[in-house]
Amino acid sequence: MYICICKGITEEQLEQAIKPDSKPTDILKDLGVGDSCGICLIDAIEKMSLKKSVSLQENKKK
Repeated sequence: MYICICKGITEEQLEQAIKPDSKPTDILKDLGVGDSCGICLIDAIEKMSLKKSVSLQENKKK
């Protein structure tokens, strides 16, 4: 699914850009998410938050 239509950024690309020590603002800036119309920012931030919380839960199980 596309996160940012303007830049052609997919959900998969966003997930691959997320690293444990990355700041959400740096990830969005590096990908160019929100640089054009900005409509995608809410979805992108929600996806990143969900991905980080899932990663934290997986790490707690280990």
